[in-house]
Amino acid sequence: MLRNFPNLASADTSLDEEPFIKGNIYMIERALACTERKTNGEEDKVVIFYNYEGYGRKNNGPPQLVNKVMSGFRDHWPERLHHVFMVDAPFIFLVFWAIIKHFIDPITKSLVQFITSEEQKEMLRQVVSDDQAAPYMFDGGKDREEADMKAFFYDIAFDHVYGETKSAT
Repeated sequence: MLRNFPNLASADTSLDEEPFIKGNIYMIERALACTERKTNGEEDKVVIFYNYEGYGRKNNGPPQLVNKVMSGFRDHWPERLHHVFMVDAPFIFLVFWAIIKHFIDPITKSLVQFITSEEQKEMLRQVVSDDQAAPYMFDGGKDREEADMKAFFYDIAFDHVYGETKSAT
């Protein structure tokens, strides 16, 4: 079940880059574990959305952090990434991407797509039920409960999604 989790991309980036990288690694590993468990090992790829809605100077994290995460995928999780969507990315990201994409593996490069928040909502509508979606995710989202991050990190088994009844032991 999806919940309203803090978006690392739009969080306060006055912190070091280490929490950004480690947070992404944790969420990637957890998404892979959940996907593999839910599909009995038949699926082993994940889709990532980096939502930059509301991005501004006060939370101006360098775009190269996302590049570092992508490089990590290339180096440590080859062929585990299905797609990366950059939602409402600022113009500077598009400029940065235009420069660095020439130095990225062609397969990895083909997985990155820049989209609008409306396109994201349509994609999510196709894979998330109304009762599992928060209202901001798309019109008709009914789940208004804020995520309990302590429960997410400490009480829910690593290979389970938020809202599943089985907890970590």
